[in-house]
Amino acid sequence: MKICFFGTYENGYPLNSIIIKGLKKNDINVVECHEPLWEKYRNKHGNFIKLFSLLKFSFGIMLSYLKLCFKYSSKCKNVDVIVVGYIGQLDIIFLKLLTLFKKKKPKIVFIPLVSLYDTAIIDRGLSKKSNFFAKVLFFIDKYSFKIADLVLFDTNEHINYICDTFKLNKDKFKRIWVGADEDIFYPIYNDKKNNKNIFKILFIGKYIPLHGIKYIIKAAKLLENEEDIRFKIIGSGQLNEEITKLRKELTIRNIDFVDWIDYNKLVNEINNTDVILGIFGGTQKSLRVIPNKVFQSVACKKAVITGDTIAIRELFKDKENIYLCENRNPESLKNAILTLKNDEKLKEKIAYNSYNIFQRELNTRAIGKEILKIINEL
Repeated sequence: MKICFFGTYENGYPLNSIIIKGLKKNDINVVECHEPLWEKYRNKHGNFIKLFSLLKFSFGIMLSYLKLCFKYSSKCKNVDVIVVGYIGQLDIIFLKLLTLFKKKKPKIVFIPLVSLYDTAIIDRGLSKKSNFFAKVLFFIDKYSFKIADLVLFDTNEHINYICDTFKLNKDKFKRIWVGADEDIFYPIYNDKKNNKNIFKILFIGKYIPLHGIKYIIKAAKLLENEEDIRFKIIGSGQLNEEITKLRKELTIRNIDFVDWIDYNKLVNEINNTDVILGIFGGTQKSLRVIPNKVFQSVACKKAVITGDTIAIRELFKDKENIYLCENRNPESLKNAILTLKNDEKLKEKIAYNSYNIFQRELNTRAIGKEILKIINEL
């Protein structure tokens, strides 16, 4: 089988690289027909609502698609399947136009990861639902899902939401775990003991409503008298101003705030930590997704605390391979941290069991094998 990975997708985004690597590890001939676009936009929230930014982006995407036209004719000859990854809603519409008059049409598999409408309008609240921008995103999402032969999402809960929201048939929707790249995220064993005996808590991610960073900060405030507990938050983003204001109001002293670091250095940060934090925002979107940081942490054989959702329970079991607490509840998060701090055996059991799941189902080879199995059903 020959598969083409097509579009202006974000080349370094974990999902895209995992899929490409995973398919190759299952002896699939994968060719990339790619034109860089999304890599140029680090913080994508709100950039395209402003007129000048929108015009600049529109010019950029037209130029990218013009270049893709030439690449498509040479790289996508005689392919059986074309895969469109994240961020690919516009890519798949463009691809449909390219294949419109072909007699032998390749199957189109779409792995969007997110809905643009849900992310920008519902979760981040960048515009009202009645706004023209919101309606355009809704149409782009719905049409892109509709024209694909197969659509893969990260959880069944996410699939249910997408199909209910956009009134789509579930038959061509399948679940595939996001996973993590074991060549980038892996356990690093260090025999040296921490001289200060500090229990380290780490959060990595954008400052967006889904992550619930304000609840992490409030939980840290509740633990400020525990001198042997230290937090680190790595990230920035949409809610920078709100988070900075909260830090000052609470006079936070037990959190180290760090801006973005190189992606390849995250493995060291994770391995140098006792417990990793997931998401706690309690937004509708947070209830249906399992974030990258969870997969990356279990790949490093680390215990994870995250908010209790239907989506997370599709893969993990509380106190067996993950520790769940209430969303939007700093007190519940505080208690979860203290439990794992005071129960080393439980922490190690969770880390060990989650790593076993990773080795079976969540590494690149396993993800590629599952995608190949689903594609073969076409």
